[in-house]
Amino acid sequence: MKNIKYGNGYKMKSIIIAIFSLIAMSANGCFVSPAEQTISPGELLERTNNIVLGKVIAATATMDSVEVEYTFKTIKMLKGARIDNFKISGRALFEGWMENFNHHNDETFWVNEGGRHLNSQDCNIYPRFTVGATFLIFLDQPYHRKSFENIIRTHGDKNIKDKWLQYVEDKTGNNQSATDNGQK
Repeated sequence: MKNIKYGNGYKMKSIIIAIFSLIAMSANGCFVSPAEQTISPGELLERTNNIVLGKVIAATATMDSVEVEYTFKTIKMLKGARIDNFKISGRALFEGWMENFNHHNDETFWVNEGGRHLNSQDCNIYPRFTVGATFLIFLDQPYHRKSFENIIRTHGDKNIKDKWLQYVEDKTGNNQSATDNGQK
């Protein structure tokens, strides 16, 4: 059996393939979240002018786009000028995207990288919702991983009410009970 020696040509081909693979991967992916998507909860509150607790009342998708337009009814304004209804463009919801981190009591939510939404391959966050559910929404862009959190417990004492909602209410000085036209 002959010994096969790989020359510089083999090494050069390997290096070229590796370089092109890295270029292709970087063109199709976002490996590190932009800093504005993972700032602390306090910094997020400080930079955001409009925060609302809202309920999704409609979702409209077009056949020629991946976009979904979600319509919300305001339950409670936590920061900013009052709006009754608003719309947000996002993407379709898939199973598993309704995480609420045990009503935001889990420590994994409170780290800067925690939150329901991760960035897409293009480094942008595309929110996903479900009709009938309630969300705490930071309306101002750039979006953050915590900008669109699913809130189930909008009422109760500090042991029952959602911890993220309580935190935002306390920091904005807007901690009266949320109402949904008399429905609780």
